[in-house]
Amino acid sequence: MSFVAVAIGGGALIGGITSLVASGRQASAAKSAAQLQFEEQQQALQFQEQMWNTQQGNMAPWIKAGQGAVGQLGTWLGQAGQGQGPFAPWTQQFQAPTLAQAEQEPGYQFALGQGSKALTNSAAASGNLLTGNTGEALQQYGQQFGEQNYQNVYNRAMQQYQLGYNQYEQNQSNLFNRYASLAGLGQSSAATLGNQGQAAAGNFGNIALTGAGQQASQINNAAYQQASGYNTAAGILAGGSNNLAQYAMLNGLGLG
Repeated sequence: MSFVAVAIGGGALIGGITSLVASGRQASAAKSAAQLQFEEQQQALQFQEQMWNTQQGNMAPWIKAGQGAVGQLGTWLGQAGQGQGPFAPWTQQFQAPTLAQAEQEPGYQFALGQGSKALTNSAAASGNLLTGNTGEALQQYGQQFGEQNYQNVYNRAMQQYQLGYNQYEQNQSNLFNRYASLAGLGQSSAATLGNQGQAAAGNFGNIALTGAGQQASQINNAAYQQASGYNTAAGILAGGSNNLAQYAMLNGLGLG
């Protein structure tokens, strides 16, 4: 074999090997990129999981407190239907004061006596003490004073009753509002956690799909580079073979 033939064959072989080495490196780089993307994807997924677990832990006390408040309200309202517990309806009836109770009002007897005395003194001064007019005036005064005193006693008793009723209702409202507010916080926390869960699920899906797409692309790229190297090498070797054949033909004709 002549030097020219060796050069042609050697050049084709070297070109083929060089092409295979280059394509192999490119394929290896693509595989490394795919592996790196996979590792980054796993880290991102782990971070998302940690954040989701942290959010659940942060919201758990509020949700638990809200559930407890709902349960307690349910128990009390059930007891109220049986006339028991802090939400039992107001059952106290108003008792109007009696006349005897009104007459025991502090200062009543003193004021009545003073008024009667003033009428008596006035009648005595005018010389009408023992007349019928004086007796009638004293009787009317006693009746009017008694009615006025009873009305005052009645009004105060009604005010006390109304005050007690309002205080009872206010205490129930305050208690209910405190527990309802806590239940509302639990409800809003659960809703917030649900929204965060949906967002976390979306992030998980996006990370997984994006990472899978990137890795698939790099793997396809690696396969392409590997196949391209083989094709290029085969082309180079085939070209070298053709050159050798042409050289041999020319050499046989005495033209090489």
